Amino acid sequence: MNFRFILRCLLCLLGIALMLPILILGALTFILPITASGIGYWFGFALAVLGLIVAPWPRGHPFLLSIAGLIVITLVAGTRIIFVRESADPDLRMIALPQGDETRWVNYLIDEQDSLIVGEFVFHRIGGDSSNEHNGLVSALFEAYSEMRTAQEVFSSPFLSTYLNMELPDDFDAVIIEPEASQPPEFAVVFLHGYMGNVTAQCWEIAQAIKVFGAITVCPSTGWRGDWWQPHGQIILQETFAYLRGQGIRHFFLGGFSNGGLSINRLADQLRNEKGLQGLFFIDGIEDGMSIRETGLPVLIIQGTQDERIPVDGVRRVAEVIGDLGTYVELNADHFLIMKQPAQVQTAISKWLEKFETLK
Repeated sequence: MNFRFILRCLLCLLGIALMLPILILGALTFILPITASGIGYWFGFALAVLGLIVAPWPRGHPFLLSIAGLIVITLVAGTRIIFVRESADPDLRMIALPQGDETRWVNYLIDEQDSLIVGEFVFHRIGGDSSNEHNGLVSALFEAYSEMRTAQEVFSSPFLSTYLNMELPDDFDAVIIEPEASQPPEFAVVFLHGYMGNVTAQCWEIAQAIKVFGAITVCPSTGWRGDWWQPHGQIILQETFAYLRGQGIRHFFLGGFSNGGLSINRLADQLRNEKGLQGLFFIDGIEDGMSIRETGLPVLIIQGTQDERIPVDGVRRVAEVIGDLGTYVELNADHFLIMKQPAQVQTAISKWLEKFETLK
């Protein structure tokens, strides 16, 4: 038995081991709303793995299957990089801050719809969310992406950069959504993501409440834990503020979802004297009313009554402590209310912003 045949057998075993996840992903393409590029990637990987499995066969050229698979993968990736870069809408874009450069090329590779929908399916299967939280979430995500594509056919996502630990204080992604307006925006909203990382679709949903005021929405990225209170997260937040000031924006609001909101809570002392900061809003993520009240800033709290992660009873007590500085809105929703009940969340934010004289 020569070395070449042993190597082929080892490659065959590797292919057999990889075939199971390939088959599972293949099955998911029939039950989940996967995009054309996602199916293309699956087909390419399936060919490449099949080529490994038939490697020991003495006749023919089994590795041609693997080569064909790699060609398919390369074509899909190349098409996405070129198409997303060339078709990017300036009203919905992602840049790398603090330099303001174009985002990394890896952020063009995978359609966020595929990564979020497949990710949620797997997340639920391993016990990451409850049946109540999972119920309706995939369809809500698909509806959001369908709406986004009516205005913007393709868009980049910070998903890969986040999970490759590439979001650093001196080079981080920021999703920027600007209104269709002839005049420069006079104020902005900075929105902090929670656990699991930044999501372009979530930023887009928040921006729908902001754009009616002719304002800009900026959603910076930190690590997937959403721990903005850590030193690297604080630097990223300050760099985001600096970016807005560099754009001539004098007033801004700061909001956060889940861990993003809890981070604002933990950074309350530092935010108290932040120049230009007009108000704070929390979506399913607040824990300490006293520290927020001491900022002296107006506050909006949006809370789902079915939230299993941030219990509503505790948030009601926080709202009582904040008192007349706060506006408290309860929705009949679970933790993922931004994606499941976007219109209600947007209405709450818009009505709150209407109260500010500086925006009129």
